[in-house]
Amino acid sequence: MLKSEELAKGIQDCVMKIVKKREDKFVNGEADSFGNDFLGLLVNAYHDSDENNRLSMEDLVDESKTFYFAGQDTVNSLLAWIVLLLATHGDWQDKARREVTDIFGNRNPDSEGISKLKAIVWSIKWLAKKSYKKSSVGKASLAC
Repeated sequence: MLKSEELAKGIQDCVMKIVKKREDKFVNGEADSFGNDFLGLLVNAYHDSDENNRLSMEDLVDESKTFYFAGQDTVNSLLAWIVLLLATHGDWQDKARREVTDIFGNRNPDSEGISKLKAIVWSIKWLAKKSYKKSSVGKASLAC
């Protein structure tokens, strides 16, 4: 089996395992529906009583992969943009670094601490708003 086929099978198995957990919770009465998030809507469509509207497992897996990888691209782009903005605004970078050090010290970040990062969230919003009008890197420029 080629490495790409092995990866594709691994992804499909992972998605199907997540779908199975969602189905099991519904069947066992732990949940009253498959959920109202994107995956829940896909699982509902997979179990639709009308065959014309029913989603195949292959389509469910493909839609899940598309949504997941699109989200990865969006997050990667956002993180790259944030790093660029912080690199060009050293004062905000210093504030962000101090805040992270104050909250986490030498510990790894956790969700409780991340929710306390007020200056970072504010600076990202401010920098994004400020740079939204006109941004440039080298000779490339983006004006809105």
